[in-house]
Amino acid sequence: MVKRALKSAIGVSLGVAIGGTVLPRLLRPWFYNNTYPPLWIHALLNFSFAYATCFLIDLFAEWIKSKRKS
Repeated sequence: MVKRALKSAIGVSLGVAIGGTVLPRLLRPWFYNNTYPPLWIHALLNFSFAYATCFLIDLFAEWIKSKRKS
């Protein structure tokens, strides 16, 4: 149950990091001034929070599925 949640959270969090950090900063650099962290730190933080959130949601969904079956 935990392994499945860990694996499924990777893809979603990569998409969130790329779509929420990397693409906007490359496509619209004038929006991001000196108050934002460097791109790699921003992407890593975004990936970390998205991974933790997706893992918890997937784990909760797996737990509900296992409770339904029994």
